[in-house]
Amino acid sequence: MFSGCTKHPDMSEFHTLKAEMYMRAGEMDNAQKSIGEALIENASNIEAQVLQSKLYLLENKQDKAVEQLEKARSIDANNLDVLYSLGYVLTRKGEYDKAIDIYNAAIAIKPDSALGYNNLAVTYHTKKEYKKSIEQLKKALNVNPQFVEAYFNKGNSHAMLEELQDALAAYNKAVELNPKYTDAYVELSAIQSKLGNPAEAGNNVGLYYFWRNEFPQAVKAFSEVVTAHPNHAIAHNNLAVTYDKMGNQEMSLQHLKQSASLGYAPAIEICRKNNITY
Repeated sequence: MFSGCTKHPDMSEFHTLKAEMYMRAGEMDNAQKSIGEALIENASNIEAQVLQSKLYLLENKQDKAVEQLEKARSIDANNLDVLYSLGYVLTRKGEYDKAIDIYNAAIAIKPDSALGYNNLAVTYHTKKEYKKSIEQLKKALNVNPQFVEAYFNKGNSHAMLEELQDALAAYNKAVELNPKYTDAYVELSAIQSKLGNPAEAGNNVGLYYFWRNEFPQAVKAFSEVVTAHPNHAIAHNNLAVTYDKMGNQEMSLQHLKQSASLGYAPAIEICRKNNITY
């Protein structure tokens, strides 16, 4: 005799999960079908309504997206996914003040969410209120000092104010935390160009390609730097690493030794550990 029974899965949640999988696969027609089935099973399924709003956005039906999210909000006014999604759509529509009100409502519900401050900052930036954007990003980073996107956004707002050194610091912090955040290298290159530092601008172009695994382009960028600036130890080191990734050990060793001879500490350490004379 059975002592218990297995609970049947919530069919609305099941269809919502299917919709998410279809959206990731780019199968939007199937995603729409699954969302419809989810909402038939449970018209109050918040997650399905948020997904529906995303589909509307993909179809450039911003008003429909807002309508869907307002419906979800009427069911649960404190749902952060709904509020963040609604703020995002309103920002895209250019209804900045409404978006700001929505994000402030989200922050009031969860004041320790770095994402809320970041989202509010993006709206202020889009509204061209860059100082207010920076204020909110500082709050986001106070909550989460490891928030890479917030550093990148902070750099963007500083750049718009021509606060170039602050922009550099923010972008550099972003890539320090996540070297694969390639958008930051694009901005770093642009800032270094404005500051009259072509070598640093070129080095960041190389890093952009390197972290995208586009190694021939990275070699070209780093090589242009060391051709114009033969004593650029970091660019030589970057060439060494890139050639190593490409399996060209001869060129990798050549640039590693050059970087070490120019005093670059990480290159020196590698040479010492491997008994490489430089």
